[in-house]
Amino acid sequence: MSPRIQTLLLLAMILTIAPVAGQVAGQDDVPTSDQRERWAEVYREEAAAYEMIRRGDDAEVLQLVPTPILTFTNPVRVRDTHGAAFVWTSDGRPEVVGAIWSVVSPDDSTRRRLSHEFHSLSLAPIHSQHERRQSPRGIVPDWITEQPGIRPAKIPGGPPPAPSVNLRLTQMRRLARDFQAIIPSGLPDGQGSLRLLAQPLYRYQSQRHQVIDGAVFAFVMGTDPELILLIEAVESTEGPQWRFAAAQLSNLPLQLDYKGSRVWECDRAVPYVGDQPHFMYWGVSSRERVIQ
Repeated sequence: MSPRIQTLLLLAMILTIAPVAGQVAGQDDVPTSDQRERWAEVYREEAAAYEMIRRGDDAEVLQLVPTPILTFTNPVRVRDTHGAAFVWTSDGRPEVVGAIWSVVSPDDSTRRRLSHEFHSLSLAPIHSQHERRQSPRGIVPDWITEQPGIRPAKIPGGPPPAPSVNLRLTQMRRLARDFQAIIPSGLPDGQGSLRLLAQPLYRYQSQRHQVIDGAVFAFVMGTDPELILLIEAVESTEGPQWRFAAAQLSNLPLQLDYKGSRVWECDRAVPYVGDQPHFMYWGVSSRERVIQ
């Protein structure tokens, strides 16, 4: 075999082997389906450790929907962010939305740091209770907010709610598409429009809360929910009507427009405070990066 042919064969072997070697070297960064399911179980356990209480006329322990309404990743953010979102309900209506997520620890690449974030979707005070938990920032406090978590408003020009469940779903999806969520420009950690997930994350009705039909929508970065949009058909003195409400599930300032007009906005979230409708506690705990 001529030296030229030997060189060409050697080069072909190198080009063939190199991608495989690269895949092997990086495969620890891509969790297997089994690992993803084990992490999902971790997130379910973390969510179930909280007891959420709605304090209206009588104290009511909210019901955790045990299956996440969304499992997500965020390729925009560093250190391999993934997690799950949950809701706690009263007579079917979501009163609290929360996200449990984790990132690779910057101090120890064999471990992942878990963080917790919640937002009240209730008009009543919300209190949380959990076992005493120590974090690098000190004791994780109970979340006790006396303020309404949302401010529902009539959707301008919204149609009357349709008589059937299927038609109302079509209406809600169309109404949601008329909203646009924006991260203001000039921020070092993100800017631009967020993407609306076409399908609602959770659908509900509630006779006690006079909700004919409702849905939880999300504006996302990657698939990570940053802004929660509630759309509800409710009974009112003017008859049934569509209302919306927005909730922050991000540390970033956010803006929400409806058909080009600003209808809601919020400032950058303040973490590690327990008396606001938005509660965010980074680095609550850590786990081994690869769960066996």
